[in-house]
Amino acid sequence: MSFILACCLFGLGFEAGGGLTYEVPRGADVDEYTPALSWGAEIGLRDILPGIGFDVGMRLFGLEFEDRFDTTWQVRRWEGYFFDGSAVFESWPYIKGPLGLKIRAGGSCVPWKWYSDDELIPVVPEDTTQDTTYMEAVDFGVLLGASIMYRPVRFLILDLGLNHRHVLSLDADKYGEEDVDERFLEVYIGARARF
Repeated sequence: MSFILACCLFGLGFEAGGGLTYEVPRGADVDEYTPALSWGAEIGLRDILPGIGFDVGMRLFGLEFEDRFDTTWQVRRWEGYFFDGSAVFESWPYIKGPLGLKIRAGGSCVPWKWYSDDELIPVVPEDTTQDTTYMEAVDFGVLLGASIMYRPVRFLILDLGLNHRHVLSLDADKYGEEDVDERFLEVYIGARARF
């Protein structure tokens, strides 16, 4: 209650919503993986300055690829979460009307795991005195995007947009020099309530 009162006093807007994202992998490790739908949710503040706000969000993702190993086929799956924080610019304080433009730029925390036939993929160390590790880590990345917004009524906003996501490789010491950055093109549609 006090948060809503503070938003009213300082002229801030509050948003909450979610949507679907079509994830297209474009990195060297995941380029052959099948694009997939994922869901997510986000909340945000608006008009910290005119048109300027901030979003935080979470999205579960999972990409699969059927790989041949000797004479058998294995389903490889890369899955995890995108925890995003981004600064947002909206055009509505400057251009009135039901349509608007939103631009976002921010960063991500990406905990992930890599499976083969539902089992974590092991990484056997060259030094046999060390324990076997598995394909799982927490990486970080950057996020850039833009969307067209439609506001049929004052409290409802519909979004259609594109994101470019770049997940940085931070695990070369664990997985070797072949560990590379991953890139994704995201097409998303969402709905948010604004208070």
